[in-house]
Amino acid sequence: MNLSTENLRRQLLPGVDAKAAAVLEDSIREFISSRELPLYRMMSFQLGWVDENGDRSVIPTRPRVHGQFALSIANAISPETDGIAERVTPYAVSLELLHNFTLIHEDVEDGNTEHNGRPSVWWTWGPAQAINAGDGMHAMARMALFTLADRGESVENISEALRTLDQATVMMCEGEYTDIMMQEQLSLSVQKYIDMVCARSGALFGASAQIAALASGRPDLANTMFNFGQLAGTARQLAADHMLFWGEDRLDAVQHGRLLTKKKNLPVAHAIESAPLSIKRQLGDIYVQRVIDPAKAGEITELLEKSGSREASSQAVERMVYEAVSALDGAILDDAVKTQLSDLAHTLAGYDHSPEKAPGPARNVR
Repeated sequence: MNLSTENLRRQLLPGVDAKAAAVLEDSIREFISSRELPLYRMMSFQLGWVDENGDRSVIPTRPRVHGQFALSIANAISPETDGIAERVTPYAVSLELLHNFTLIHEDVEDGNTEHNGRPSVWWTWGPAQAINAGDGMHAMARMALFTLADRGESVENISEALRTLDQATVMMCEGEYTDIMMQEQLSLSVQKYIDMVCARSGALFGASAQIAALASGRPDLANTMFNFGQLAGTARQLAADHMLFWGEDRLDAVQHGRLLTKKKNLPVAHAIESAPLSIKRQLGDIYVQRVIDPAKAGEITELLEKSGSREASSQAVERMVYEAVSALDGAILDDAVKTQLSDLAHTLAGYDHSPEKAPGPARNVR
């Protein structure tokens, strides 16, 4: 298996073609652009469709991975259902709006002046308006679910999807709280870090997978899909942590912003827990500063190499993907479907997947 930055950036997940991705994008755009207040221009700016003046200016953005994840799962577990993509897309719109609510707030919290290669929303309009725009996207994510009633979706499905989104939002807030608390901690275990990532980054992937099961008429798979999605989403973040130091090129400004503001990541958590005392002291000298000097990034990487954190973090990613696939054990799914979902988990985590023997248990990895 080949883990790479380019694989993490891929635009399409397995089971989602360019047409389905375009329909999802157009559906999100239609939901936002139907409103004229400049507040919605800020949302369109965040989503990469316009510049700060509202003029069309499409830029490369992060793939709509949460919406695509839901579509991919629905296509896998309900391949014979006519119009399954059309049925799931409104749910996917809600997932993407909720995700961008978290991204706007994350940029404010981490002080990221750049997002997707240009100034972030808060840097362009100020933190107060950015928080307002983020909160608006949160509300609109919930509103998007209610449009399903006009399509004949059952009240039960809409209510359960709404509950799933809200539970994921609470989990993400809990994870963000822990992430911020870890910022100044110089004592940290890998397991505690992974637990935080499961909440902060994994919860919305879990919700995406669970909602896909509901929208596909497979409520019996709801819990299984949440566990699968949460673990697969966690693996994706752990992979991004690894590629921050050992990717073939710079991953993105957000990840580097987290590093410089002392937000922890998997390799650093491993070194804090397991490195020789001399290396722990050197890392401590760097992390005791109010803000990390960008020039120290190379020194941090060298210390992590000496700590064995490169291999340990790579193994942790593989183990997390393995656990995601193992979450499907016992589910009423054909072997072919389980294989599709396994490929999806590997792809989400940035692997160029080829069948290999599953990795054995790794120390301090759930």
